[in-house]
Amino acid sequence: MGLGKTLQVISLLLAHQKKDSTNLVVAPASVIYNWQNEAQKFAPELKTAVLGGTKKKRTQILANASKYDLLITSYQSLNRDLEAYQKLVFNIQILDEAQNIKNHQSITAQSVKVIKAHYKLALTGTPIENKLSELWSIFDYLMPNFLGSYLDFKKKFELPIIKDEDEEAEKQLVEMVTPFILRRLKKDVLNDLPAKEEEIVYVNMGSKQSELYKLQTQKLIAEFVLPRGCRV
Repeated sequence: MGLGKTLQVISLLLAHQKKDSTNLVVAPASVIYNWQNEAQKFAPELKTAVLGGTKKKRTQILANASKYDLLITSYQSLNRDLEAYQKLVFNIQILDEAQNIKNHQSITAQSVKVIKAHYKLALTGTPIENKLSELWSIFDYLMPNFLGSYLDFKKKFELPIIKDEDEEAEKQLVEMVTPFILRRLKKDVLNDLPAKEEEIVYVNMGSKQSELYKLQTQKLIAEFVLPRGCRV
C-alpha cells in the first residue's frame, strides 16, 4: 500500500493511449471506485467507466467498450460477465492485488486468463503467500508457457526448491522471473517512514475458546483422517 502502483499504471495508460483502444483493470470490489477516482484525478482525459451495478448495466457498458479508454471491474463481476468479454480485445489488462489468482484452478484465475489483451500487468505486494505455485499462476496469466505447464513447473522448481531445498533450482527460477518484476519498497519511496518494528505477543486461549478449539480439532480429525486399517 502507498507505493504508487495505481499512479504508475495511470501514467502508463496515458503514455500508451490510442484511439479506439480500451484498457481493463480488474481489482477487488472494495477498490474499483478508488481506481476511478484516481484516474479522474490524475488523468481526467481518460474516459473511464466502472462495471458496477446490475448485470444488464455492465453488459451495456461492455457492448460499448470502444467508447472508453479504461474499464474497471471486480474479480467477481468478471466471473459473472465472462461471456460478454468474448469478442473484446483490450490494449492493456491490469490485475490489481493479483494474489487473487494464486490458485490456478480457481474460476477467478481461469477467467482473467481468457481475456484477450495485447499487454498484461499484475500488481501485488504478495506474489507468494503460501505456495510457490502462486507465482506460477501469476506468470501463467502474464506469459503463458513461460514457466511451462504447472506439472513441469512443479517437477522442475516447486518440489526441488520446497522439498529438497535445491539452491540451484531456486537460483534458476529467480534468474528467469527477475527481469519481469519491478519491485518497490516503502523505504525507496517514503523516506519519512520510521523503520518497521515487530513485536510477537503470545495470547493463551480462554477456557471456552480452548474447549471449542479441541472440539473443532476432533471434528476435523474424524472427517479427514481415515480410521486405522482403512485403505485408499
